[in-house]
Amino acid sequence: MLTKYFNHDAFKTRLWDTIAQIEQRSLVEVVVIIKPRSEVYTDINLWCGTLTSFIVYTFFMFSPWFFGDYLIYTGTIAAFTIGSLFSMFIPALHRACLPRKRMRRSVEIMARALFQKAGIYNTHNRTGTFIYLSLFERMVHILPDNAAYTAIPFDEWEKFNTQLETIFTAPNPADALLQVLEAHQALFSQYLPPIENDINELPDDLEVNI
Repeated sequence: MLTKYFNHDAFKTRLWDTIAQIEQRSLVEVVVIIKPRSEVYTDINLWCGTLTSFIVYTFFMFSPWFFGDYLIYTGTIAAFTIGSLFSMFIPALHRACLPRKRMRRSVEIMARALFQKAGIYNTHNRTGTFIYLSLFERMVHILPDNAAYTAIPFDEWEKFNTQLETIFTAPNPADALLQVLEAHQALFSQYLPPIENDINELPDDLEVNI
């Protein structure tokens, strides 16, 4: 599970230090929140169970071998249970059964909800930048506030988002995340240079639950 890379104090300290460096060299205020998943997708477990039971029942019905009624009855129920449990406890299988469009939408909805609840839009200069990572979906959604969004070209935001999503295939996703953030310090400095007496209005260790 990817959560093991992110759920320890050493990583969190390094993340907060990286964010502090970005904010010292630019006007942007970065908030990174990492969640295990954006939605439970219970219906996919049921769908996998139903499909498995249908396949097993079809085998019983059209097999050249004879099966008793009791075996057909219990076997079909067992197949549903096994299919559902496989989907529930094997994330790769569960994810493979989900349309990417649905996962992308779930990640965006969660990101926007966290953005609002965290009050990232409340900074004086409107330069708050929210980076949301959803580990099960292996997706990232960036929500910059108005001033940050208009200052940095759209294609740069797209490249940033794409590079962040590559961390999920890295040997150590946590280290990869820090490397991507560090690599984009110059981008923020270029388009949003720091000003005198700038105040850090958003805590770097912000935790928000929905």
